[in-house]
Amino acid sequence: PHIKDKIRRSLRCRHLSPDLLQALLHKNVTDLDLEDLEITDSHLEVVSRYKNYRKLNLNQTKKPSFKAIEKENETPPPCESSICQVLQSCRYLHTLFMAGWQSMTLEVMTTLVTSCPHIRFLDLGHCRPGLDDRMAAKVGELSRLESLSVTGSTAITDVGLSNIGASQAAATIKELRINKCREITDEGIEMLLMGLEALEILIFNGCPKVTDESRLALDRYLREHRVNVRQLSWTVY
Repeated sequence: PHIKDKIRRSLRCRHLSPDLLQALLHKNVTDLDLEDLEITDSHLEVVSRYKNYRKLNLNQTKKPSFKAIEKENETPPPCESSICQVLQSCRYLHTLFMAGWQSMTLEVMTTLVTSCPHIRFLDLGHCRPGLDDRMAAKVGELSRLESLSVTGSTAITDVGLSNIGASQAAATIKELRINKCREITDEGIEMLLMGLEALEILIFNGCPKVTDESRLALDRYLREHRVNVRQLSWTVY
């Protein structure tokens, strides 16, 4: 391992400056974890200079704070053009975690699909404005996708689930997390299950419009795919 990798992993990087991040990266870096960092456009500009990433953890889920912080002192979220610039340099990327991003748009999804065809693991949980139905259709074009999380999406509906179930990715998705998605219903769950062929893990608890009808759809799916399924978690209302 490169000495810079050891140093970078040993640091608490919540307040890592772009200049220090630049000093700790190198042309052969493949795995970059910035989950604790308050990422800015300047950080992403540094990240985009390197081309060999296989795994990027850019999660921005907010940690609980007991300090009163004025809004004007908060770090503004990166713009969509900055994350697109990073994705355009990530041809070999197979794992991307972006939970909690505040600039998730159709343009970002289009860039991801076009520039990162080898994506297998993708976390888009709690993003804003949120993964909507058009973005779900775009994600479905990732023909090697194995794990997808859209936990907490306020924008995805039954149409988005149907898009995933009818997509190229339906043949490869093994793990799908759609928990806390408030707009999906039994119809969406059923259309989704009709298309998924390799599913092993399905999590959809905390979806208030889902009823016992989804359990019946799961029973039918299990009769046909029991050899695959390893974990199911749901709540019916």
